[in-house]
Amino acid sequence: MRRITILILLLIAAIAAVCGCSGGIAVTDPLYGNYYEIFVGSFYDSDGDGMGDLNGITQRLDYINDKNPDSKTSLHVDGIWLMPIMPSPSYHKYDVTDYFSIDPAYGTMKDFENLLKECKNRGVKVIIDLVLNHTSNQHPWFLKAAEELAEGAPGEFAAYYNVKDTLTTGFHPFGTGGPQDLYYQGVFVDAMPDLNFDNENVKKEIEKIAKFWLDKGVAGFRLDAIKHIYSDQGQNVEFIKWFSDYCRSVKKDVFLVGEVWSAAAEINAYAASGINSLFNFPFAQQTGIIANAIGQGAGEYFSNNLIKSRQALLESNPDAIDAPFLSNHDLDRSAVYFSNDLAKQKMAAALYLFMPGNPFIYYGEEIGMTGSGKDENKRAPFHWSASDSIGETSGPSGMTSYIAPEKGAAEQLQDENSLLRFYIDAVALKNKHPAIAKGATSPIDSGNKAVAAYQQTDGKSAIIILHNLGFDQASVTLPAESSYELAGFLAASGGDVSLRGNSVDLPGFSSTIIVCP
Repeated sequence: MRRITILILLLIAAIAAVCGCSGGIAVTDPLYGNYYEIFVGSFYDSDGDGMGDLNGITQRLDYINDKNPDSKTSLHVDGIWLMPIMPSPSYHKYDVTDYFSIDPAYGTMKDFENLLKECKNRGVKVIIDLVLNHTSNQHPWFLKAAEELAEGAPGEFAAYYNVKDTLTTGFHPFGTGGPQDLYYQGVFVDAMPDLNFDNENVKKEIEKIAKFWLDKGVAGFRLDAIKHIYSDQGQNVEFIKWFSDYCRSVKKDVFLVGEVWSAAAEINAYAASGINSLFNFPFAQQTGIIANAIGQGAGEYFSNNLIKSRQALLESNPDAIDAPFLSNHDLDRSAVYFSNDLAKQKMAAALYLFMPGNPFIYYGEEIGMTGSGKDENKRAPFHWSASDSIGETSGPSGMTSYIAPEKGAAEQLQDENSLLRFYIDAVALKNKHPAIAKGATSPIDSGNKAVAAYQQTDGKSAIIILHNLGFDQASVTLPAESSYELAGFLAASGGDVSLRGNSVDLPGFSSTIIVCP
């Protein structure tokens, strides 16, 4: 059935490529959207204690989506991903001590419920980080497990973790208060003991956690480190299928996006689980396809890889929604590896925002924030204004290197040539043409290696996307069988796009969206 579905999608694209764009308006799918990743502790401080908090996000929702699609002061994204918000002893909070509460540093459950309510009023979905692979070594489950084992009477909680009597790679001693002749698994660090998912009681606990937050009103979850649940890929895929099926039994349109930090082949193997999305690491980061394409002025390289990548993903899961991004909390920020080159940052934004699927903007990416080296540096305070420090956070205590952009968000909102305004224009253009995000992707021969050219067809409408990654103007001749209409363009280095019949002229470093009337 999957291959038949793929063939149908490709046939739709082929027909559209020959016959031109079909009329009509693409249907909006509740699983699709543009997302904004937020490290809560560094976003906005509402109470002056130096720590970003949930109320701070609520206060700045106009920046995220002000409900006016024509405004130039809002990103107009329709989803946010909150990095871990549950109680934890660390700054990053990927070692949870209580899966049913809000970390006091970020606020209260009432604050979170209010954020959900305000987001819902704006049509903004909220997904939260869910850390399933491990707990904190201060979680009550682990403390009880250590106590049981120290007393020589392994009980319910000792079976929640992976324990053995030899010290090998990835295992750690329990330490004071725990058994002295046993060791527990913690693949990442000793503060994060891995859960034992062969234990049905653990899976029941996970079901309770997922249902609790879905009942609260979250749209779904970002699933951390899902390739580490087991050491075996097949078992991981089965686990993700089980978890996805359970979540859909609670919320039919739940959105799940997983982290499989790996090459495309392994990511696609996990897509077969039926999970909605997996982050597209091969296109992201300094060594990824987007950065390489921009560095080499290779538009055709970008579109060829995009089409190949999309076909392979859909063969694994015909319903898969790609999740492109440039950088995240674990990676050097793109402003660093683009050497603060504004045109390159704009061009990169156009490339990933116009890729099929749900793009994820890392907070601060849109204003050119930098950050590299240790993780704390990549989670620096959001720079709201160069002249006003209200709401500015202190950032993680371990941060050692951070230089704020010359202009903060306030100043960039007033500058029509800024990176932030480019992001706003790009998201607004995409929001007007939902077919950019979904459907079949087919190549268009631009006749120019600097130009990426492809078509998105969802059965109701077709969108042609052109990116000129060269410095010089490029001309593209589209198939003559159809009429075309310029829907919009973005010029990273200035200049205008012209469309005469089926001939398009694009200035260097520009992106164009074309539809048929």
